[in-house]
Amino acid sequence: MSDTSLRLLTLLKLIPRRDPGLSVAELQQALDDRGFDIGRRSIERDLVRLSSLFPITNDEGRPLRWFWARDAAGVSLPGHDPFSALTWQLIEDHLKKLLPRALRQEAEPRFREAREYLAADHGRRFRRWRDRVRILPRSLTLKPPELNRDVMDAVYDGLLLKRQVRIRYRRRGSERGRSFHVHPLALVLRDGVCYLVVTVDDFSDLRQIVAHRIASATLTDRPANEPAGFDLDAYIHRGGFDYSDGECIELVLHMDAYVAQHLAETPLSDDQQLRELGDDRVEIRASVLDSMQLRWWLMAYGSNLEVIAPRGVRLAMREEFRRLAALYA
Repeated sequence: MSDTSLRLLTLLKLIPRRDPGLSVAELQQALDDRGFDIGRRSIERDLVRLSSLFPITNDEGRPLRWFWARDAAGVSLPGHDPFSALTWQLIEDHLKKLLPRALRQEAEPRFREAREYLAADHGRRFRRWRDRVRILPRSLTLKPPELNRDVMDAVYDGLLLKRQVRIRYRRRGSERGRSFHVHPLALVLRDGVCYLVVTVDDFSDLRQIVAHRIASATLTDRPANEPAGFDLDAYIHRGGFDYSDGECIELVLHMDAYVAQHLAETPLSDDQQLRELGDDRVEIRASVLDSMQLRWWLMAYGSNLEVIAPRGVRLAMREEFRRLAALYA
């Protein structure tokens, strides 16, 4: 590769992705730092030449400051191959909503390149994979709530930069909102609903707030406080999203044998045991966390499942079904 070609490639890489960009003098210094001895007039000619071939632009100011156009794909060496194109498409399909706006803007050209690659003839085989593979929730699919984009940008930035966010939050069933500072610790997307794990004001206890109930959010300059040793995976594993008091119970169920096949394939726990009862039912024993999530799951099986133990869970189920029978009487 000639020195001129190498210099032009280096110059393309030096041009920032967004405004305010760099001036010719700043680009000259950056090239000099990399061993390219070239005058300003030559760089100006290079920039004009490159702008006719690539989507780079300037702010028309004095001095001119150069940057890539907003939707430019930039220079990617090497380009897409089938694996990378399919990977970027899956990221766009399933993870795009979790990206902060700055990263979404940065990734948008990659998403477009991947779509174009898979749309071309050489991507046909891998486009078929994307067209024939789906991820479906097991529960009833609900329409996700609308999220305020400005609110989410402030929240994402707070989480990314470890800074406090002042929000106005409306609790369920309340028309009036309340303002307070939150310290963003984590973000969890579950069944289409975006949850934030935070601490509030000067309190240290972990709380969950639902993103679509945030009426307004403003990023502050104040650093966010993080509880010592906070670990999102450990928080989830301890039942942070199961709405539990943390008690582990030995659950004993009698289930219809056909329905129980599902638990034979996807056990409740590592110590799960199954035993046939001889009346077309199966006994299942497993150590599980007692939680509202468990109770909702048990209710969903209706008459195909009977809770034998523990007694407290059995009585709670009996009372719930008594109320249900009264409701439908």
